[in-house]
Amino acid sequence: MIKKTILKFLLVLTVIFSIGVTNIFADSTGVVTASKLNVRKGPSTKYSTMGSLYKNKSVTILGESNGWYKVKLNGKEGWASKKYIKVSGNSSSSNTSQSNSNNNNVVRTMNVVSTAYTGYSTTSTGQKPVWGTIAVDPKVIPYGTKVYIPAFGRTFIANNTGGAIKGNKIDIFMNSKKECYNWGRRTIEIQILG
Repeated sequence: MIKKTILKFLLVLTVIFSIGVTNIFADSTGVVTASKLNVRKGPSTKYSTMGSLYKNKSVTILGESNGWYKVKLNGKEGWASKKYIKVSGNSSSSNTSQSNSNNNNVVRTMNVVSTAYTGYSTTSTGQKPVWGTIAVDPKVIPYGTKVYIPAFGRTFIANNTGGAIKGNKIDIFMNSKKECYNWGRRTIEIQILG
């Protein structure tokens, strides 16, 4: 009886998480940067190819998993590597607002030391961390500030902090430990938008 209850609970959590991830990207679009990009039946090269996208093709992003975007191809859903899709916009969620920095006024540009974190706790502003949010020193970058990061080509929202995040440091939320390790520690340019 307990095993069945736990299984039902896990199934419900999986459905809720899947819906949440899809909603984050519901209106995002991206542009293919590779000359030919395979679209697969699942988020890995282990899955068979169901078609291809070509350079400069615009795609609708429906979700994300472990370095792969869920995309539409000829009316069907498939998966393509994030490495070869440049995200260009999102109108569905204020927490993950994406935009080109030209759509907002750049208040200042600064260089910061950036690291990455993951996990599904609660941020210091009481929200769930999602891709598109960053931890900052609120004395340097106030909570709620839109920060354009050219390295990702998107705008992030400052809504968290941490004990080591002091001065010109930021911590970027990522969806997996692997993505965090791949990012490591980098000095990058960011643009504070007004």
